[in-house]
Amino acid sequence: MTNKFAVIVDAYSTGAKLASKFHSEGVDVVHVQSASPIIDFYVDDFRPDDFIANVVFKGLAECLAEVNQLLNGIKPICVLAGAETGIELADLLASELGLEGNSTTSSRVRRDKYAMACALKEAGLATPHFLRTDSLHALEEWAAGHCWPIVLKPLASAGNDSVFFCNDQTELKNAFHSIYNKDNRFGGHNDYVLAQTFLKGAQYVINSVSIDAKHYISDVWIDRRKVISGASNIYDCEELLSYEGEVQDALISYMKKALDALGVRNGPAHSEVMMTVEGPVLIETGARLQGAMLEEPVIEALGESQITLTIERYCHPLRFKRRLGQQYVLSKHVMCIAMISDQEGVVVDTTGFEKIRSLSSYACHFHLPEKGDEIARTIDLFSIPGVVYLSHEDPAVLQHDYETIRRLEREHQVFTVHEKVCV
Repeated sequence: MTNKFAVIVDAYSTGAKLASKFHSEGVDVVHVQSASPIIDFYVDDFRPDDFIANVVFKGLAECLAEVNQLLNGIKPICVLAGAETGIELADLLASELGLEGNSTTSSRVRRDKYAMACALKEAGLATPHFLRTDSLHALEEWAAGHCWPIVLKPLASAGNDSVFFCNDQTELKNAFHSIYNKDNRFGGHNDYVLAQTFLKGAQYVINSVSIDAKHYISDVWIDRRKVISGASNIYDCEELLSYEGEVQDALISYMKKALDALGVRNGPAHSEVMMTVEGPVLIETGARLQGAMLEEPVIEALGESQITLTIERYCHPLRFKRRLGQQYVLSKHVMCIAMISDQEGVVVDTTGFEKIRSLSSYACHFHLPEKGDEIARTIDLFSIPGVVYLSHEDPAVLQHDYETIRRLEREHQVFTVHEKVCV
């Protein structure tokens, strides 16, 4: 055991990779589990052997006493949220342990999309028109004063969970009843529904790592979505962009102001921004790493990733501070493709995936279903049958291989499914 410690709250999704990175820096890690049991979406991500202990949160005083006993009086170098569900508790524990984190007074702003929109508006930054409500009648009255489509979503969720694009009153009513008074995928209960006007434009992802309210932009992606009947706009692909460019300049300038408005002072943040004709508008920010990410192609393209930069920020803060004001340099083009399935049933053969693996730009993949697994028709992030990364010096090669993957999917050549028969 070392004399350096970190604490991670809910080390799931991409956050599951943090502990091994800390170990390589000689830092032991304590895990705090914000709720029991771990929600289904995250349970397979948890790696208990990566931690010296797992503390299940049952109350603040009890949790702090257990953590302090494990650390033997040594102050940890940080408390980090590994996933969306850990954000507020990570803020609270960091404050109680006297660490530099993000203020507990603004924690809700970084978790609740309504509070987030209010904070942006108060800071004079562009937002969609929005309404928080538990009344269908109030929602219908509000929608009558705006143009279709109207976007409905839970206040605190992620991964496109229960996001609906409503084109008329019937769809609005159905979406309201699908969200309101229901449990969401992240263990919360939807006591309200958030309505927003639809933002037209191109969507982008901006990842960052902050130190003392100074923000380093680690990577910028254009985030392409597809609209499919019976689903929300589902994930299509993300393409890594160079730091420089007219659009990137506007996005990065806006994003740094948005991070300030949301009280993001320390650690990673993952943000989605729409570039409209009027300029950038934040969709949402999570004070955490980007989820469902493989860092190897990003490191090959940029030399670093949001994960490695987060570790550097806490283990080598002076080195990290020297990055502030600098720009990352893109040496290879990278595309992250969300697989899309129009089939539903049991996978009986996956050998067709070798056609994707043989593409000249293929880099890696994860979450591919195995033989015997059930897959569903893709309607959101949670129902995609895998993610594929492409990487190449020539962007034309990426585009060609992307189109090949979509063709193989349409022709059901990636994997064979014994489809369910509706009786």
